[in-house]
Amino acid sequence: MVREIAVFRTQEGQAEAFVRAYGGVANMLDEAEGSRGAVLHRGVEDPDSFTLIVEWDSVDTHMALKQKPRFESFGEAIGSYHVGQPEVRHVEVVA
Repeated sequence: MVREIAVFRTQEGQAEAFVRAYGGVANMLDEAEGSRGAVLHRGVEDPDSFTLIVEWDSVDTHMALKQKPRFESFGEAIGSYHVGQPEVRHVEVVA
């Protein structure tokens, strides 16, 4: 299993709208082939910062989703609320 970690900031005053928009499309990640579920975290000290953690069977299953129109719809639904591109990395448990 691999975890995708995406860290990003919402535009000022857009955090609540972003949370609602994400709620409307979260099922796209949860139901994607190879996905084991996704959880969105909000910064406590900085409520405009968010961390999305998605568990995948492999990096390949994540990359395959990025090639599908469904991923484009997901990005369109939440993309206008955050600033720039999220910092994305993949990690796996080692200990």
